[in-house]
Amino acid sequence: MTQKKQLATLALCALSIAPLSALANPIPLNGSFSFNGASVTQFTSGGTTYLAGNLGAGINTATSVTVQNPITITATPANTFGAPNDLNGQLLAGSTGYIVNPAPGGTYTLQIPQNNASNPFSMGILPFASTTSSVNGDTFNFYATSDQVLSSVSLGNISELGIIILGTVSDTQNKYTSSLASVGLTFIDNAGALGYTGAFSAPPATTNVPEPGSLLLVGIGALGLGLCARKFKVTGRVSSGLQGSIA
Repeated sequence: MTQKKQLATLALCALSIAPLSALANPIPLNGSFSFNGASVTQFTSGGTTYLAGNLGAGINTATSVTVQNPITITATPANTFGAPNDLNGQLLAGSTGYIVNPAPGGTYTLQIPQNNASNPFSMGILPFASTTSSVNGDTFNFYATSDQVLSSVSLGNISELGIIILGTVSDTQNKYTSSLASVGLTFIDNAGALGYTGAFSAPPATTNVPEPGSLLLVGIGALGLGLCARKFKVTGRVSSGLQGSIA
């Protein structure tokens, strides 16, 4: 009995001197934001590569798409899944991030799964990582595990391809546990002018996919406005489309 009492006393002492931070568990991230991409430089369809500005196969038939950094955050809603958005106030509109770990002018080629298949990604290779800095210095990293096509539509020489990438997100300050998350990407081809927008969500947005037709119509108008300014400024297409799937 004496030995058991001594062990119990030592255990209590250890707990009493342990820092509170060591006992506190980070919480899962609940957050979302929408963003615009810098540009789509090219895509491959039917074994042929089409550069931005060239007419050819629509991007909705792409088997791979090459995008360029950086991304620009357009909105962080107040709530995600009915709860306060942890990223609201941390990620301001106009903040920048990267599709591949920091390479501001770099590009990344995403392989598009075919026939309703899902492409698995290797967590060891980290083929798709998005880092976005917040106003308090925390950085959020997204690591992909798989992707899948959500929509593929065309209208004349205008087409659109929507995909969702599933994975996990973590932050460098360890305020949150590693959480399941998703990045939705919408690629638009307006007569050879290529662009992309997206939406991040944790927990992942995997249900209530918006109607492809409505995405295309809004995307055409948004892309047209962006072409006039030579910069894509989609204000709500993704947040009301792919972001609508996380509401």
